[in-house]
Amino acid sequence: MPNHEFGKRSRVPWNTRTREWRYVTVPVYMAYCAVAAALRPWNGIERKFIATLVFKDDYYQPIYSQAAQAFAREIWKSSEWETYIFEWSKSPFRDQSLAERNGQGIFLSPPGYRLTDDERLFSDAVVEIEPRSPEHARAALRRAGIPVDDELVELLISEPWPRLHSAFQDRRGPVQGLERLRRETARLREIESAKALDNNGPTLDDMHGLGPAVEWGHNLAKDLADYRAGLIGWNEVDAGVLLSGPPGIGKTLFATALANSCKVPIIYGSVSKWQEAGALDAHLKAMRASFKLAREKAPSVLFIDEFDSLGKRTTSDRNAGYHNGVITGALEQLDGFERREGVVVVAACNHPRLVDAALLRAGRLDRHLELTLPDGPARRGILKFHSGIELSSADAEMFEFATDGFSGAEIERLVRDARRAARRQGKCFNALHIFDQLPATEKLSEEYVRVIAVHEAGHALVSYEIGHEVSGITISKWRVSGESRVLGSVDSKPSLVRARTKTTYLDTIAIYLGGIAAELEVFGAFADGASGASEADLNKATDLATMIEGTQGMGHTLVVEVPDPREFARMRLYNPELREQVRILLDNELVRTRSIVQSQRPALDALVYRLMANPIMTGGEVAQLLQSNRRTVVSLAKPQWRTGT
Repeated sequence: MPNHEFGKRSRVPWNTRTREWRYVTVPVYMAYCAVAAALRPWNGIERKFIATLVFKDDYYQPIYSQAAQAFAREIWKSSEWETYIFEWSKSPFRDQSLAERNGQGIFLSPPGYRLTDDERLFSDAVVEIEPRSPEHARAALRRAGIPVDDELVELLISEPWPRLHSAFQDRRGPVQGLERLRRETARLREIESAKALDNNGPTLDDMHGLGPAVEWGHNLAKDLADYRAGLIGWNEVDAGVLLSGPPGIGKTLFATALANSCKVPIIYGSVSKWQEAGALDAHLKAMRASFKLAREKAPSVLFIDEFDSLGKRTTSDRNAGYHNGVITGALEQLDGFERREGVVVVAACNHPRLVDAALLRAGRLDRHLELTLPDGPARRGILKFHSGIELSSADAEMFEFATDGFSGAEIERLVRDARRAARRQGKCFNALHIFDQLPATEKLSEEYVRVIAVHEAGHALVSYEIGHEVSGITISKWRVSGESRVLGSVDSKPSLVRARTKTTYLDTIAIYLGGIAAELEVFGAFADGASGASEADLNKATDLATMIEGTQGMGHTLVVEVPDPREFARMRLYNPELREQVRILLDNELVRTRSIVQSQRPALDALVYRLMANPIMTGGEVAQLLQSNRRTVVSLAKPQWRTGT
């Protein structure tokens, strides 16, 4: 009601009964609350002014035009057919003239419209409109005589303005409009759930190179089926996991495949998207909305990307309070008083060490699956999934080499580029278009390949003789032009877990030197690929020898140091005695390693011959070949204890 004593009307006319207010719907009244709050200083009866309302977002012209019109009629006592509401546009002259003649008007400045200096000078007030808030929704519900609850408030502030405008029409009562909005929202969510369960989408069987994660996913699918059948309780479901790995490894695609295999909907969340909502309250609101939607669709999968950007509570910078509030909010959603029954949380990150430890405790994200770049067969599987092309054995070998180090996302991009090239050429897409997109490669000469084969065979032979289990050998017959890339590898590990003594370290050095020893035995010299780079064999052997002599107390002295491994070169440079002891140790191990190679030369030659014919050997093939060609001699694999004195 008017407050005649001060010449002002109340900011929000709760009990308005005038004829015009009968046509103010629930969403219009919400907008009216924002307009009235913005223009409170100008809320004087018959007070002449021209104001501009600036909208940053959350704008819908029909709603705010009606809301501003309702405010104007209360202030200026205008007739129902009169309007003093305008929208700034590129040609506002007629509206400006009308507002100037009457001395009254409210202009709306839509998002993205940049007010000119003249337009600002023309306006008596330029006020930024705050977005709708829960308070506005509660006020609109109370005015409509509808009981206020948090679910209805959330609905009114989350639904787009056009949907609210369509639901609440003058010809319908507010309860009828609200019910129609609820039903339509539920229908759309069902459609979204159906899309999430699209049978054409990837499943866990389409995921290549993610072994442990795929195995966990299949177990989860069985547990969720048992949970839905009432055979197990939710506390028996492994409902929280952290996925980590380099960008493009396939974390998001894995979450989609997991949901499809489990036949449940997936809700996509992102820490960066939550942060974009604004201040801490808005951030937490966006986070809670994702968890709420997941609970509404339960059983479901909630995928949270960029989880490591939540931060840690151990930080002490000026943003510590913000991070602490966010972490606390996440902990409340992961367990807290509202148990997330039916919601499997799959969080993904690139740097797991940045995740707060409290988030990884039992009952939250208590399982960590580290995803690595796909190996050769996995990359072929990814190629087939995205392209439908299955390569021949010869093409597969070249493809695996050329794509070494590629992530799933990079292979997907490669297929996309190949399809585009095929379209431009007007040809049917085939494997040739794939190979045209690969990095330029060149075939190595037989002599070069033989050097690589001898080197890798030496590693495998020494590993086997020392007692390690060799699981495979791979060499390449191509190289990528302009790139320095490893052209061969041997996978081996100790057959038994034992305490790491000096013998353990010396055996590892001997394995590092196995390639050099084999090249010296066969060619009389070794190639520069065995030294120079930080990951080269001789470099790693030298650093390990430095650790034995200079930091572990396992050499000629018990004195130890705890330096950064990057300081090993400096230690050798400024300590001649240490450098000499490292030299002696390496010489001793090279003598031992060459003795092993010399005594088992037939086995070495057999390995080389097989690798020249087939560049990939399994662990079983290596063991069988070595056993059948091995000489029975006195073991030379035991370290020889020699000193420099």
